[in-house]
Amino acid sequence: MSAPNEHGASLPPPAPLELLETDELLALGLRASAAGDAASALSFFKGALARHPRHAQAHWMLGAEYAALQLSDRAHEHLARAVELDPAQPVARFQLGLLRLTRGDVEGAQQTWQALDERPADDPLRRFGRGLLLLVRGRPAEARLALRAAADDPATDPALRRDLEVVLGRIAGGEASVPRAAAPDRVSVRDGPSLAEAPIGSHLALSAYAGGVVRP
Repeated sequence: MSAPNEHGASLPPPAPLELLETDELLALGLRASAAGDAASALSFFKGALARHPRHAQAHWMLGAEYAALQLSDRAHEHLARAVELDPAQPVARFQLGLLRLTRGDVEGAQQTWQALDERPADDPLRRFGRGLLLLVRGRPAEARLALRAAADDPATDPALRRDLEVVLGRIAGGEASVPRAAAPDRVSVRDGPSLAEAPIGSHLALSAYAGGVVRP
């Protein structure tokens, strides 16, 4: 039965997921994520994966949503699968490395980010990853230079720049430290080298999906 809108008129019921194309499911999931509706976002992304289990972008979106919900193990599973299926996707790779870093796996993060070294030297994701690795290895002055260069680049996506400024502010405040390991599926983006609000949540993925972070 149709639900009434604010004017009393009936609205058509939402389309069943099986009637939607995969790209429509992903677009709806991204919109739900941006609106803070995690339940709907998960439903749409899982619907896309049920239809295409090897869809790299769907794994990436679902992993990013799990990361925003601080479900570390599930986020890791899907981000790792996204990178496996599409090794050339830089933002999924960056998010996977960042997730590993916040779990205390510095070497794992470095290995994940090695492929970013093939991108231009001024690429913001490459600079961000390098700066974070310098930071957790006790070299805050060098980390600050790499992170500041990325933040000051006019081509850097605004969402990514906000994350860079958060980390830079913590370096300036002397709060940076080596990350500690966290219990599986309980990790918070606030557990780590003072990387509070680091971009392992959905907003970076959403921005990159729209072409804001990834340079051609």
